[in-house]
Amino acid sequence: MPHRAYRLRHVSHSRGFSLLELLIVLVIFAIMASIAVPSFQSLRQHQQLTDASNELVAALRLARGEAIMRENKITLCASADGDSCGGKGWAQGWLLQAASDEGKKDTIVVHQALSQRLDIADNPSPPASVSFDELGYPGGGTEWRLSHAGLSDGASRQVCLEVTGRTYVAESNKGCGS
Repeated sequence: MPHRAYRLRHVSHSRGFSLLELLIVLVIFAIMASIAVPSFQSLRQHQQLTDASNELVAALRLARGEAIMRENKITLCASADGDSCGGKGWAQGWLLQAASDEGKKDTIVVHQALSQRLDIADNPSPPASVSFDELGYPGGGTEWRLSHAGLSDGASRQVCLEVTGRTYVAESNKGCGS
């Protein structure tokens, strides 16, 4: 059996990280993280913009589908309170209503307001409401331009509704009908 002093000498030669090496690695990691965080924030804002435009497209497609299924007029309109049409803009939220036999409006879906930093532009000015007839045709074609206040590159999304009822998201630099 080796002497005790011999074992202690071999233990002191074990490899590991010194405190200085660990601090250098942490500083490098902090520098890399500070460079990457703004990129992730921009990515998150672009994703919020994409999500909002997809939600509006989904609402328009649902309105068209409900009009065809119910064989009745369906209206999608801007709504600030979630109870009635007539909000100050689509960014305040929207709701989907069907005309009932008694002349009342049946609310099908209510969508809450978008994030405070998301906006649906007034130029070109989207209509306050869109109605689909029993065949799924809207009253006319229109478009909505969505933008995010936090994006420095000015990116936007355009939600397009054609006169045939087709709804899609256009590239921001091409616009609807391209």
